[in-house]
Amino acid sequence: MKLWRKVSLIALILVVLATGACSLIMLIRSGKSNLALSIQNTLTNQQVRAASWSTAMASELNASDSSVAIRSLARYLIAKFAEPTTILRSGVDTIFNNTALNPNDYLPISSAAQQYIITEIDSRSILITGSQITINEKDYQLYVVSDVTSVYTNIETMARQFAFINSGVIALTGAILMLLLRAVLRPVRTLQKSAAALASGVYDQRITISQDDEIGDLARDFNRMTDAVESHIFALKEEAQRRTLFMSALTHEMKTPVAGISGCAQTLLGTKMTQEEQEDVLMLINQECLRIERLSQKLMQIIVLKQEDTCELASTSVSELLDGVQTSAAALLHQRGLSLEIRNEMETLPMEQDLLTSLFLNLIDNAGKASQPGGTIELIAQGNTISVTDHGCGMPQEELARITQPFYMIDRSRARKNGGIGLGLALAEEVVRLHQARLVFESEPGVGTTAKVVFKHVS
Repeated sequence: MKLWRKVSLIALILVVLATGACSLIMLIRSGKSNLALSIQNTLTNQQVRAASWSTAMASELNASDSSVAIRSLARYLIAKFAEPTTILRSGVDTIFNNTALNPNDYLPISSAAQQYIITEIDSRSILITGSQITINEKDYQLYVVSDVTSVYTNIETMARQFAFINSGVIALTGAILMLLLRAVLRPVRTLQKSAAALASGVYDQRITISQDDEIGDLARDFNRMTDAVESHIFALKEEAQRRTLFMSALTHEMKTPVAGISGCAQTLLGTKMTQEEQEDVLMLINQECLRIERLSQKLMQIIVLKQEDTCELASTSVSELLDGVQTSAAALLHQRGLSLEIRNEMETLPMEQDLLTSLFLNLIDNAGKASQPGGTIELIAQGNTISVTDHGCGMPQEELARITQPFYMIDRSRARKNGGIGLGLALAEEVVRLHQARLVFESEPGVGTTAKVVFKHVS
């Protein structure tokens, strides 16, 4: 069921309940008021008749009158003052009664206080009122009977009129409600169409609604959501393209070591070699295997780090960090004939020590590749920055912005000769990001390169 129909139905139900309740309350109050008026009029009439008759009897009655004379006088006077619906009784003796009912069967009276009762007689509502009058120690019961059927008939007539009027009001209200709701909810249909378009892949569609109400707010929120979805989809597409390029570059890089291993294996299988030649080939296979291992490990590190938003940082001594870096880099530096000079002016730093150790080993490895044997690499911790400086070949300024891209290498032949695969600085970039720091490169061809890790928070 459409929303406007549901809202219209709910509104109509509320209108029916409201009008029905109001009509019922009015009917009940009107019926009670009319019935109370009829009762009051009948009671007043009975009181007047009783007062007139008792006054006349008291003035005309003599103490010497016989019971027959008294009864005749009572009948004469009640006929003079009474209406056809007046009834006079004395005990079981009915003195005057022009009706077909015996009021004592419905309303026995034994006191001077006025009493009344409404009863159903022959499908009619009859109001009987009466009181007891004592004259010369003789008790009389004077009744007035009134037909109040018209009161209830009027209530039924009013109920039918209310039902007719309510039906018209409900029908008119329903028609107006449906028209108004369809007009008010027209922007919702626009939202529905836009949502369907968004679901089908149309992300550049926006809603133009100038209403300053909840629907306008909903439209603005929908537009913001569409912007977010479009940005997210765009980011996903960019990420997919980056991953495609990343995997393409990885596949390309894997071809060379795999081809080398395959060639060496074929040589071992199809060529007779001396023991020394076989060892050389096996050494080459081992080197290529190690290269593939480094490639896969760094690739997995980059993928894992990119999936992490934060890592647990603990306040650690910078001296401890630098000592660990020096120990781990000693063999590599010795193999290349290089020395490491360390200067430290920092005390502690919030860090993940293993990641930072890997970061600075990577930077020192890159610095060693660019340096000549006998050179010195400087590892300096000062202020909020830890830097690695070499005095090697340096690099052009236009290359600095690209060196952290995966698989990017300025001199591919030299990088492969030194075991490089172009993933080190991409990994370094992720480690720096997790430490909320910045990786800055300064370089001048023929002078050397400085890689700075600038930390935002320093203990």
